[in-house]
Amino acid sequence: MPSVSGKNLISDITEKAGRRIIVLSSLIILVKLYRVNLEDLSILGLSLPSELFDVVSFCLVLYMVYVLVINWVGDLAAYRLWYSKSEIWSQFNTNMKLDDSFIKGGTQLLRKVFALEKNGEWTDNFNDLPEDLRKEYQDFKINSELYIERLEAAGNKFSALSKFASFYIWFQAFLLPLGFAAVAIYLLIRCGSFIPPSIGSGT
Repeated sequence: MPSVSGKNLISDITEKAGRRIIVLSSLIILVKLYRVNLEDLSILGLSLPSELFDVVSFCLVLYMVYVLVINWVGDLAAYRLWYSKSEIWSQFNTNMKLDDSFIKGGTQLLRKVFALEKNGEWTDNFNDLPEDLRKEYQDFKINSELYIERLEAAGNKFSALSKFASFYIWFQAFLLPLGFAAVAIYLLIRCGSFIPPSIGSGT
């Protein structure tokens, strides 16, 4: 199943629902287009009317479309939630999240620098700064550089991947199965028979 940054684009249930719709709809389309004779239709040795194929197929397609839509909407919401997160994944499948601790580290550093400047203790020589402040600055600088490098490397790839993800989610997993289902339903209504069998009134 296609994935982006370790996240599956579509759940297994949604993908299977789409495949079943395509298979069933393809069967219906072929039966109707080639006018396959279903007069000898039988299951477990029981002779069944050809109209039963149309009724059962129609109900199955509608039910599978319902299952697909429900699960697809949930997958789309989950994908958009993941897409909005401020995090990136490297080519080694490691995650570096821009969380509150990362942001607070830079905020605290700026506050300490501002306090030194405000109290007249600021110096242009980096080595004259307090040791704890120098260490904190070096740590934050290294983390920032690592994040920027990963972001630059992932940015170009993510642009292409996001286009592929949109294509797969909207077309491959949703519009394509619905297209097959629409054609199958149209042929069933146009060429099928939904007249219930007559029931005898007695002897």
